[in-house]
Amino acid sequence: MARIAHGLVVAAGVSLLGAGCGRSICPDGMTLDKQRSQPGAVAFCQSTSDRARAVWIELQPGAERNQRRQQCPFVGGRPAGAYAAFHPNGARWLEGQYEGGLKAGRWTQWSPDGKKVADGQYRDGQLIEGAPVGFPATCESVKW
Repeated sequence: MARIAHGLVVAAGVSLLGAGCGRSICPDGMTLDKQRSQPGAVAFCQSTSDRARAVWIELQPGAERNQRRQQCPFVGGRPAGAYAAFHPNGARWLEGQYEGGLKAGRWTQWSPDGKKVADGQYRDGQLIEGAPVGFPATCESVKW
């Protein structure tokens, strides 16, 4: 059963390498880079139409299925676009945007039971208003 969460399709039973139910963990229009991916830990997905676009997906440690922990979009090797992170129970944890490799705009954090716990506004990677949000966002450290 698939559900839409924060603009991403999160599907139960999705396999990292496309085995099992025959679908890859990669978003539509992207293929898995098997050389860079680590089954059960990290998936590197590359756009099939635009090689500059990519997605890095970190999986929940020890999860029985390939459940996402965080998902970082990349354009031209730098974080760019909508970021999402999830608690081990699958509930949203963080949402925010990257522009030019840095946090930008509104970032929001929720508790495992769905209550908003922090909200901050970022410009050029710096908090300009509200509470600091973004741990464990590690997109800046991913080498693409």
